[in-house]
Amino acid sequence: MSIARASLVMIAALIASRILGWLRLSVFGAAFGETPQLDAFWAAFRIPDALFNLVVAGALASAFIPVFAGYLAKENEDEAWHVASSVMNVLVLALVVLSGVMWLLAPWIVPTLIVSPAFASKPGQLELTIELTRIMLLSPIFMGLSSLVTGVLQSYRQFLAGAIAPLVYNGVQILFALFASPFVGINALAYGVVAGAVMMFLVQLPELTFRRTKYQLTFDLGHAGVRQIFALAGPRTLSLGAVQVVFFVDTYLASGMRDGSLTALNYAFQLMLLPLGVFSIAISAAVFPALSHYASLGQAARMRDALQQAIRWILFLTLPTAILMVVLRRPIVNLLFQYGEFGADARELVQAAFLFYALGLAGHALVQILARAYFASRDTTTPLALTLVSIGANVVLSVTLAPVFGINGLAFANSVATLLEAALLLVLLAPRARLRLVGLGYATLKQVTAALFMGVSMFLFINVTNIPLNLAQDPPKLLLFVQTLLAATFGVGVYLLAAWAIRIDELQEVIVAVLARFRRRSVKAA
Repeated sequence: MSIARASLVMIAALIASRILGWLRLSVFGAAFGETPQLDAFWAAFRIPDALFNLVVAGALASAFIPVFAGYLAKENEDEAWHVASSVMNVLVLALVVLSGVMWLLAPWIVPTLIVSPAFASKPGQLELTIELTRIMLLSPIFMGLSSLVTGVLQSYRQFLAGAIAPLVYNGVQILFALFASPFVGINALAYGVVAGAVMMFLVQLPELTFRRTKYQLTFDLGHAGVRQIFALAGPRTLSLGAVQVVFFVDTYLASGMRDGSLTALNYAFQLMLLPLGVFSIAISAAVFPALSHYASLGQAARMRDALQQAIRWILFLTLPTAILMVVLRRPIVNLLFQYGEFGADARELVQAAFLFYALGLAGHALVQILARAYFASRDTTTPLALTLVSIGANVVLSVTLAPVFGINGLAFANSVATLLEAALLLVLLAPRARLRLVGLGYATLKQVTAALFMGVSMFLFINVTNIPLNLAQDPPKLLLFVQTLLAATFGVGVYLLAAWAIRIDELQEVIVAVLARFRRRSVKAA
């Protein structure tokens, strides 16, 4: 129940954050459309994002939380903070140094690794991409600080501040796009990324202070806990580096296509991430400290039960979401993005790529939780090996399919590779974690059945109500919103009825968790 409550807290905060994430993309598109300038912004974002993922994300996800939570579980808080302080200081220093190096090398790296010759040959395009890259290289430093603070708070089972931080990040970028872009153009988006990263860090400081932080200015690299974190983080860092290869390859290939292709690919991918962040990332982040706690104490049965419950919840929420995304992709993209300078051609590009990304949503969701199960057990080598297999498949498929199918081929390659990675993670984890595969498979089969009922019912509903999903004639936004909302509500209703009829346990568990949350609030209010 504690995991369920933590998941609900994070889901609620992340829903708000993802709504702002959509609004951020919509504002960007309305201001700049499918222009070379917006393509340059997304290309420039690649290096700062990769820097953060390589230096911080690997250590945080695979090593920092398990080791820190392990010290807390053994009631050794002073030692935990000594280790955490050393790791935080080293990582932030590394980000500062590497950002400076990338700033100096940007004129060589951008045209060599990020964009195609066709992209760089456009007047002023290469120079703009380099300039935006250099501005945004400040963001990994503050993103790193923010993520490390989030890791500390999550180890204390405090999730709200970390969940609110991305909301602030998106909100700041929206403000910069709205009010600074008329004066500084596309540079406003880069300044917004930096300011948003700073605010992500600052908004969590009050909660960290409340925890009576015992931060120390120390670089104790010889401490056993510090060495353990960096040893565990090594494979995960290599894994994330391999993932960045896919982003670099896709960026390079898309930059050589027609104007707006790189923007459309990013929009479709980010749109797929909206439900992923709300459901699977929230649940995975909430359950991860518990998995680490159980693993540290050798409580294998409790760890298995928590993992299986998280997998079932994730699939219960993700499968109908994927069906909804496929069926309603056209009105969704129209409602979210077609404003201002973001025209019909850009919309069509995003819709098609979004369809192929949606096919891999369940794979992305499962990778989030399955990888964390390995990390909680201090195994980062196996996920690395499987990620490398997935990355290899993704790159080969991307290079093969992109010349024929454009950005749709890139999206489809990503979905196939991610589903492959999820399947391999589950197959190898099952005997080690003693997962009850028969029960898990039976639960998944019932969820798939309910989701298919949902998809068929939505198609029938659409045909009966004549919702213009082809959007050949753009209907008024309010009418389209009402029609789409009705279709989605009808589909979700059918899914819940089917889940009740075939006795899907997750429905009852979610109801119990929600009721428990409300009862707790009522008691506090009384």
